[in-house]
Amino acid sequence: MLKLAYPYQEALNKAWQACVFNEKYQFYNFGKSWDYKINLEDSSWNNIQMVSVGHDGNILGYLAADIYRNSNIVSNIGAINFGELNVTFSKDFYQFLTELFTKHHFRKIEWVVVVGNPAEKMYDRIVDKYGGRIIGIRRDHTITADGVLRDEKEYELSMDSFYAKTERRHHETELL
Repeated sequence: MLKLAYPYQEALNKAWQACVFNEKYQFYNFGKSWDYKINLEDSSWNNIQMVSVGHDGNILGYLAADIYRNSNIVSNIGAINFGELNVTFSKDFYQFLTELFTKHHFRKIEWVVVVGNPAEKMYDRIVDKYGGRIIGIRRDHTITADGVLRDEKEYELSMDSFYAKTERRHHETELL
């Protein structure tokens, strides 16, 4: 279940600190250093921060959207799944992206992924499915904690293309 992260600060940081040095999470940091704490804001002016919570109350993941209010866009998204692939986290991630358009009314979402991040394939599918696009690839742009020089891939997804694709799917489902 998708929940506001702020009330979960302590549990969120415990979950992050338990896995912070795991090589799997090096892609979240975009560099050679690790932040030990996820800093949560006390308002949604600069970002929207949510957690995915399982039926047992444990935090499954963290989702954040950095906001650029002057253009009414999400300038970056961050996502951490604290375990293995999980249906609840996947549904919460989809709900999070959807609500950026439907609830918060941003006109566009932009984000970057380090090439080689396991989430890259999922992001490629999202932009393909919902009419987004890959803006470009920055070659040899960041060094991850494992010391490897990696490319970064930048994406964008507009509200118009998202609605066009989701409304058509909804309409096609009704016809069946």
